[in-house]
Amino acid sequence: MKQTVPLERPGQRFHNLVAALERMFAHQDGVTVASSLRLPDKDTGRLREHDVVITRHTHHGPNLTAIECRDQGRKVGVPQIEAFAKKCEKTGIHHGIVVAANGFTSTARTKAKALNLTCMNLAEAESFEWIRTVTIIGQFYNFTAVDARVRVVEDERRVTNPSTVYTPDGLPYTGEGIQSHIIDKLPPEVRKSTTRQTFNGQVIVPMDGFFVVDNLSQRFQVEDIVFTYVLEIEVTERPITLHHYLGENTALEIASGQITFSGGQSTVAFVKSKDGVVGYVVSTGGLNHEVKIGDLPERRLS
Repeated sequence: MKQTVPLERPGQRFHNLVAALERMFAHQDGVTVASSLRLPDKDTGRLREHDVVITRHTHHGPNLTAIECRDQGRKVGVPQIEAFAKKCEKTGIHHGIVVAANGFTSTARTKAKALNLTCMNLAEAESFEWIRTVTIIGQFYNFTAVDARVRVVEDERRVTNPSTVYTPDGLPYTGEGIQSHIIDKLPPEVRKSTTRQTFNGQVIVPMDGFFVVDNLSQRFQVEDIVFTYVLEIEVTERPITLHHYLGENTALEIASGQITFSGGQSTVAFVKSKDGVVGYVVSTGGLNHEVKIGDLPERRLS
């Protein structure tokens, strides 16, 4: 006798989970929760269904988290993980989470980690701790032009070029640190920019103790240097996947992750101990960065 196997659908416990998610985000701007959402396949255009999709609307477009609910009587294995990862890839999902009523095989968890998926047991999922994504917001600066004009105290004499600027210690001045100084002096509206832009500006830097020696070996005291610059600012907001490490007896927990932008990369780490949680961000190519944890306000980390 031929037996028909019903399609697996999320059970009542998962429906309760979805309802709780909807209540949780009901009054939060920019966040929507949809169950049984169908999204088009990038290759075929065919609609493919996700059990739950949480959409966060950011300055840089929507960020989609898909949740796959597995209420089967056995542990989730590698085939289910691979199939879900492929569906996420083809439907534009940024982060995938598999919630299972009966857990996962060890190989399924290994495969999920390799495919950047999160595996959660139902009990863990119902706590909602996992729903808080970590997002890095980075400003990356590229100086396309910097021109310097040195102003000196001439005292009835004239500087004969070429000339060289020296530090108070008598070393040739190479302009070291001027880019950081310019960025520190940027107007607030530029520093808080949420979109890519090109900014033209000028900054005057007093140079106490600096001096100029010209082509005739005359020495002049430097009054200041006028720097005129063109600065390209790229603002990027992206979620980051955290890897979790437990210390001995869980006395120390470390969550860290890394993401690469067009102008550099950022590494974020959270260290949890008995004294609390400390966050760090290290960036190359970016001089201003903030971190969002879940739906909390953006914060700067040291």
